[in-house]
Amino acid sequence: MASIDHWHPLLLSRSLKNGPVAVRLAGREIVLFRAQSGKVGALEDYCPHRRMRLSLGKVVGERLRCLYHGWTFSCQGEGESPATPKLYACAGRFDVQESHGAVWVKSADSKAQMPKFDIDGFYNICNLHHRVKAPLELVVDNFCEIEHTPTTHAFFGYPLERMHEVEVEFETTDTSVRVINRGPRKDFGTVLRWMLGIGRDYHFMDDWTTYFSPVHSVYDHWWQHPVTGRENMVRWRLYIFFTPADENETVLTTFAFTKSRYPGPAGGVRLFRWLMRRKLDHEIRLDVRILEGLADKNPNIDGMKLSRFDKVLGLNRERIERIYRGNA
Repeated sequence: MASIDHWHPLLLSRSLKNGPVAVRLAGREIVLFRAQSGKVGALEDYCPHRRMRLSLGKVVGERLRCLYHGWTFSCQGEGESPATPKLYACAGRFDVQESHGAVWVKSADSKAQMPKFDIDGFYNICNLHHRVKAPLELVVDNFCEIEHTPTTHAFFGYPLERMHEVEVEFETTDTSVRVINRGPRKDFGTVLRWMLGIGRDYHFMDDWTTYFSPVHSVYDHWWQHPVTGRENMVRWRLYIFFTPADENETVLTTFAFTKSRYPGPAGGVRLFRWLMRRKLDHEIRLDVRILEGLADKNPNIDGMKLSRFDKVLGLNRERIERIYRGNA
């Protein structure tokens, strides 16, 4: 399978309103538009008449009208010319679906399955969209190792002076890579610890699995006592999708959920939803800053001096090439 054959969340639904929106997927330029009925179309951002960008056009009823000569296209790409009514024209189209508050796109002829979300009992606190000026592999590298968290992150991760105490495990299948980290937590404010129900001696638990159709990781974050196993009151589950806009830019789409053992609707999470969203957005922006500051953005890892946390880099690359890009 090629990269475009997998389902990708290209845009948050709230960003697709009255006008067309230009997006990119693996170097392909695509226009998304919402018809008057609410149906979404995904077409090549290229008018077959005179090569105008369809994303510069206008949505009229159920069709997208080209800015240049007024040709219109349905969500299926069927074109009509107002000046030559009998002329048949067709714009390239993609399969499109709305799910979990996002617009998902894949090639029209692939049989890829939509990613599954295991979120029973979880509450959606936010969906986020970030752009990173770095290749897919390097972005995945950053989000699939924990060693950078002491110096990069304010909330998630481990303190630098105790990184040697952090335990890491790897579990692999032909189609996934799982990483489990456990160790002393970072110190942060008393109020936040109280809100999340984190004891003073609790350890931070970081358990994620990366899948490759499309490339995305599912993270579970929580805190627990290292001896009794008692957990804090709120657990995070994040679904982060890594979508290559082209070979030099990657789009991150994050679907964030929490599960709370506090009483009340959604375990009281609704009251602090704004704060959790703000914290998560800040943490991801810290990752973006680090990635865009790399001196060398060549995704090749040959010659690097890697640590015990970096085994995942090679495991992910093999599956990206084989599963996501379809290269033997």
